[in-house]
Amino acid sequence: MDAFINRLAELEFLDRAWADPSAQLLVVYGRRRVGKTALLRRFSEARPSFHYLATRLPEAQQLRELGRGLAAAADEPLLAADGFQSWEQVFTWIASLSQRFALVIDELPYLVEANPALPSLLQRAWDTRLAASGAFVVLCGSSVAMMEREVLSERAPLYGRCTGQLRLTPFSFTDAAGFFPRYGFEDRVRAWSVVGGVPYYMLFFDDTRSLAKNLDAAVFATGAPLQDEVEFLLRQELREPRVYFGILAAIAAGKHKLGEILNATGLTSPTAIKYLAVLQQLGLVVREVPATETRPEKSKQGLYLISDPFVRFWFRHVLPQRSLLETGRSADAARRAAADLDTFAAPAYEDICRDAVSRGLLDDAGAVRWQRAGRWWSRTAEIDLVALAEGGRDVLFGEAKWSSRPVGTNILQHLEEAAQEVDLPSAVRRRHFALFSRAGFTDALRREAATRDDVHLVHQLTTAGGKPPLVRT
Repeated sequence: MDAFINRLAELEFLDRAWADPSAQLLVVYGRRRVGKTALLRRFSEARPSFHYLATRLPEAQQLRELGRGLAAAADEPLLAADGFQSWEQVFTWIASLSQRFALVIDELPYLVEANPALPSLLQRAWDTRLAASGAFVVLCGSSVAMMEREVLSERAPLYGRCTGQLRLTPFSFTDAAGFFPRYGFEDRVRAWSVVGGVPYYMLFFDDTRSLAKNLDAAVFATGAPLQDEVEFLLRQELREPRVYFGILAAIAAGKHKLGEILNATGLTSPTAIKYLAVLQQLGLVVREVPATETRPEKSKQGLYLISDPFVRFWFRHVLPQRSLLETGRSADAARRAAADLDTFAAPAYEDICRDAVSRGLLDDAGAVRWQRAGRWWSRTAEIDLVALAEGGRDVLFGEAKWSSRPVGTNILQHLEEAAQEVDLPSAVRRRHFALFSRAGFTDALRREAATRDDVHLVHQLTTAGGKPPLVRT
């Protein structure tokens, strides 16, 4: 399989920047494994460029390696002997080039660790030389917090100098379809429930094999590439991985309220909130409030959930089965996980449906555009999806059913009853209802939907882009 799939909008962003003859200082960042390096290598491969992947080597060694690499890529043999001695030499050399040349510095945070003054040195070089040249520099990093702090924040030396920025996020379910072209809709949902939209994880799933075999090979077998992934991710990204691990374990065990997390971990409230904010920044945790909350940051109903599918799967199936894995019974562990996959996939299907609405797949062109799609709950009722339309005059209530049985009129009736409990803005004038189903709908529900223009029946969201089929027959 081609390791580079999709990311067309991101490539267009880079192509536009390259076509602009003025100097460019671009920032590309996002969590580890999301495909930043693959994107930048694809962009660079047809252009005069050098992609430098930083490491934790001492600064002097990195400058020598950078010089040698640039010498080969730009046909400048004078650089090959000793490389660069300082970053000032690097920036002076870039500014002196007579032709457009892209320098991609990947994993910038490693270089900043070696020399905290590097952002200031680049800022001075940009102001004095680079901005007036045709320089094309891309700064890339996996440490979201450091990239935002050292490059993008108002207090950062480079604030206001960057000509463009791109934060890569995992693929949506629809955009990830190219990774599993041979799987049907249901198996794509099951696979998504395990690996989410992270390209690195998806590439270990071969859609010519069953999901059970993929789980064994990628996650459970001795030496499987993803078996220790969560612990590796926390060690690479965070200074206190044990604390973050404890928080994730508590949430995975059903401790979703802040007080429950405090009791499980022994952390104080300010400390836990700080760590939870970092996990949210990394895209591993989300704080969810009812969709109708007007000030979510102030809501007392906030629940903390693990938002990354693979982290959810790892805590549910890998960590509890470590004893089986250590005794060479990986096939047994994989079979247990595969047997649970339909149950495990149900919440992921709900996420997929909410995302579909948020991305406009149920928008009625020229009439209703849905936004702020999310869950809603109270002490007595819960609704999988509530979305308000632009202008606030329409509201959409939805239920997503991963059941193997067709959805009937009883589910629509239950949804309508639950919707009566939702405290809506006074501007709302019209209610809509959407039922998403893996297995389709009963004839009775189809007949009722055919008589109403406020009911949408969605059977198996499209995975190739565009609108899902709205059943009105």
